[in-house]
Amino acid sequence: MDFQDKLAETARRQHEEANLPEWLVEEIVALSASPVPGPAPTDLYRLLLQQVEDFDSYAGAGCFGDSVTAATIAATLDRLRNRD
Repeated sequence: MDFQDKLAETARRQHEEANLPEWLVEEIVALSASPVPGPAPTDLYRLLLQQVEDFDSYAGAGCFGDSVTAATIAATLDRLRNRD
């Protein structure tokens, strides 16, 4: 499985298991369908994958210090869209 497939699969899994919003899954799957610049994923793409893996719908509501919110993932997607 290549990086882009892993990113899309992780987003789908987090949607099913952790309620990652569907609109984010759609954006991540669309992004993963486009070519990643360079021979390997950039740091920003790796950050996105880590954030998707760490997503928790209850992040920010208590002591879930390592959890990531949908807003954080959306901000990273915005950074990726505006990287040029």
